[in-house]
Amino acid sequence: MDEKYDRRKSWENEHGGAPVKCILDVSKNLRYYFDMAMSVNGLTGIQMRVLGHLRMKEEKGESVFQREIEEIFRIKRSSVTSVLQTLEKKNMIVRESVPGDARIKKITLTEEARKMQTCSFLRLTEMEQEMRSLFSDEEFENFLNYMTRIDQKATEIYLQQGGVK
Repeated sequence: MDEKYDRRKSWENEHGGAPVKCILDVSKNLRYYFDMAMSVNGLTGIQMRVLGHLRMKEEKGESVFQREIEEIFRIKRSSVTSVLQTLEKKNMIVRESVPGDARIKKITLTEEARKMQTCSFLRLTEMEQEMRSLFSDEEFENFLNYMTRIDQKATEIYLQQGGVK
């Protein structure tokens, strides 16, 4: 009789329960889930994340430039350029010149992007609630504390190895 696949046993058998392997697998699955949920808008996960960041900054009355997106999402300039060009072609953003420095372009959302981002935010909220429902309040607080510690350590190691902040 076939035994039901058990991810935890797999992690323990293949990697001795290695936390990095566990986190990478969970991250991959969440990214697939996120990308699938966001793809109904015809955009990729990273495109939706960039729009979300732009929306958040817009609501605070703050401007966003390409360099900030590179830093926030830790992706290369060429990748950010590609994402922004795609968003521009899809009429999701507009890049505007800044007085005093023609090299810098302020990135703003179009009305169409604002509407799409509102719908996507509601879907993301549903996804978050689904994940949140797995934990009691105390467990969730512990989870956030563990994830913060893991993130801090991973960032520290990344920077020590010459990674770009």
